Amino acid sequence: MLIKIYDKLEETVSLFLFLLIFSLMTVGVINRYVFSVTFSWNIELCRYSFVWLTFLGAAYVRKMDTHIKIEILYNFINKKLSKGAQKIIWIAKEILTIAFLIGLLYFGFVLANKTWRFKSQAMQIPQFYLYISVSIGALLYLLREISASIRFYRKYFTDYKMNPNRSN
Repeated sequence: MLIKIYDKLEETVSLFLFLLIFSLMTVGVINRYVFSVTFSWNIELCRYSFVWLTFLGAAYVRKMDTHIKIEILYNFINKKLSKGAQKIIWIAKEILTIAFLIGLLYFGFVLANKTWRFKSQAMQIPQFYLYISVSIGALLYLLREISASIRFYRKYFTDYKMNPNRSN
């Protein structure tokens, strides 16, 4: 139940951010070319929203497994290898992915903490709110990656499919 609420929240927030960016850009263009007026906060809020959409949306896209992938070499090598070798390469790939996400989580948090006292130019809010999106997005992506890895491992590298009632 909690996972379904989180899934819906993740999708709703991403959609809201996308619509916010679209609305702000549309209003900005109309204001600039029709009324000859620009608001600096408009562009800044678009930028903040876009950064948040990028990092929160990455976790949502991971859940859907629709990220752009270039796996030509990985697939080519897998066709030539035994099941055991495929498993080793897959585990190495997952370890590298998870290590990268942990590093992104950590360094994003460090950067966000260092920028707490710096204010944005137009809205005068701490830059922390921009940079913490990296850590939050990395954490959400990491949770999705671990979940997807467990499902993939069970599906392709164990007899879970043949015997789903066995204890884990």
